[in-house]
Amino acid sequence: MMFNNVDGVYTFAFSSERKENCLACSRCTQELSFSLSDKLQVFLDKIGDDTGFNLKKPTLTTVLSGENRTLYMSNLAQMEETLRPNLEKTFKELEFVSGQEVVVTDPGVKMPVHFKLLLT
Repeated sequence: MMFNNVDGVYTFAFSSERKENCLACSRCTQELSFSLSDKLQVFLDKIGDDTGFNLKKPTLTTVLSGENRTLYMSNLAQMEETLRPNLEKTFKELEFVSGQEVVVTDPGVKMPVHFKLLLT
């Protein structure tokens, strides 16, 4: 609504549409393809370069052998230093399998983003 103090009040209407894979309002899993020989840094670069994700200081977690495992955390200096070696490990070294889910949280994104890694 806009009041221009001359002719009155102007309003406009539009219809809202929901994007099926919207990161802000849906909890759908994003699928990404990688090789088993790719390093975790490649994954981090890919999601960092994609403007749709808008990630600034991501934290990566996954479940391996039934246990939650933090792969990388960039918002705490001491944790980032401790977990930085994981970025140089391949998905094979991290014991990932095709279909592995990685959960990414970030201060710039309200909800966690789930990625399913399709590894070849």
